[in-house]
Amino acid sequence: MRFTNAEVIILDLIRHGEPVGGRMLRGTTDHPLSELGWQQMQTAINDLLIDGNPPWDAIVSSPLSRCREFSLWLGEQHDLPVTIEPALAEMNLGAWEGKTHAEVRAFEKDTDRQAALWTDPSRTSPPGGENVEAFDKRVGAAWQGLLEAPSGSHLLVVCHLFVTNAVLRQVLEQPLSRILAFDLPYAATCRIRHERHALGETSLVEWIGR
Repeated sequence: MRFTNAEVIILDLIRHGEPVGGRMLRGTTDHPLSELGWQQMQTAINDLLIDGNPPWDAIVSSPLSRCREFSLWLGEQHDLPVTIEPALAEMNLGAWEGKTHAEVRAFEKDTDRQAALWTDPSRTSPPGGENVEAFDKRVGAAWQGLLEAPSGSHLLVVCHLFVTNAVLRQVLEQPLSRILAFDLPYAATCRIRHERHALGETSLVEWIGR
């Protein structure tokens, strides 16, 4: 705790494991986890258990099956309440949905909008997909909702690569051009500690990609 007499909330974010179909620009395409994806998630979660027990009071999950199914299973295993939060769904990638990176490059032909998105998302959005600014506002609202948890709460948030990036952008107060600064692998985790104190409220990143 960095601030005297602070009220603390701990939020552990985990990206889903590998879905069926392997690596692609999946967006809101609702593929379940592959067998490897389940193993990746179980391994990552086991690293966070304390003497075999979960440190969390509750689980909050994206509605997409690659997050939701594991969250419901984990909640049942450890008798934890699970909330499905629609605003934590991955960014809609429009015409790129369900395509590999190579297929998107071929689809774009003479342009490389995919590279432009990673370079500066504030200037580029997937064709027919979700506007980056609107996506950031959606995830930001979900993030503020998570911070309304009671003091002492420890939540596990099961979500996506772009969603995790958007949350970290909120915490680090980076410009929208840096909303995709973290290229986290499947089942990567990070921990954020939010403290309410006499000077206001502060979110601190404890670790990323553990």
